[in-house]
Amino acid sequence: MDIPNHFISGDWGTSNFRLRLVETETLKVLAEVKNDQGVKTIYNKFLSQNKISQYDLFLNFLSEQLLNLTDTPEEHLIILAGMASANIGLFELDYANLPILQNGSSLNWKYLSADSKTKIILISGVRSDTGMMRGEEIQAVGLEEYLAPFNKGILLLPGTHSKHLAYSNRQFSGLKNFMTGELFEILSKQSILANSIIASQWDKKREAAFKEGLILGFNGKLSENLFSVRAKDILYNFDKKDNYYFLSGLLIGDELSYLKEMDDKIFLAASGPIYELYREALQILFTTQRLVLFNNNMLERAFLQGQKKILYQYGKQ
Repeated sequence: MDIPNHFISGDWGTSNFRLRLVETETLKVLAEVKNDQGVKTIYNKFLSQNKISQYDLFLNFLSEQLLNLTDTPEEHLIILAGMASANIGLFELDYANLPILQNGSSLNWKYLSADSKTKIILISGVRSDTGMMRGEEIQAVGLEEYLAPFNKGILLLPGTHSKHLAYSNRQFSGLKNFMTGELFEILSKQSILANSIIASQWDKKREAAFKEGLILGFNGKLSENLFSVRAKDILYNFDKKDNYYFLSGLLIGDELSYLKEMDDKIFLAASGPIYELYREALQILFTTQRLVLFNNNMLERAFLQGQKKILYQYGKQ
């Protein structure tokens, strides 16, 4: 297959949807459509009716969004990653097994034809013995070229469910999942701790509280200190905004605690406020020499680079 001059990058997560028209050679984004119509929302629409199949409902939505992205009559190839390949998505694909090779050739994908002018390469997720992911594998494949000079390390992809990928010899051979983000959401909004916390934007004034929680979590003292969030509020009139970051530190410290037993490089790839928090945590806990930090711009490009690698793998067939 000839490699097209442009491709459409699809990122369909649980809560959000995004299409981008991308120049293949440079990865320049020429147009973008994004909204909150994630896989979960579309699946719920499917469940609420009985006139159209799940596959057709998802495909119709995708086709509508494509019209919002570009009205050119040329053929389009969509490289679609994320939860679209889950059982609640467009078409279920089995998880690929580790390792993830640097060129993406070990991933599972399926060719789908939306219509005479629109083709889809649907990418599956990856599983280990204890974890799984959909979407982050593409980020990892795209980031690999930045990791290669270091040869070995742990790639952190924090989020609602953080993923840690063991990297060596140009492949990812291990995966750990952490429910850090979801636990924080539950504890800060639904537990007895909720009344002792006020959410606020990150500020250096919160650093001391964050560091206190971080060190405790890092040293294996998460469980015994969770209730202290309430005690700090009720007994000591602790600032509830500080409590928010104390709890965050506890959970992030616990997530990162196993890394103290290793001396590998630690690669961080994230965006927005979560990047700031994990960067702060890593810089407190580890020496600068161990850390390699990738900001939002690099993570965005890595996703496109990973999809481009899949495009080239498909082109070899």
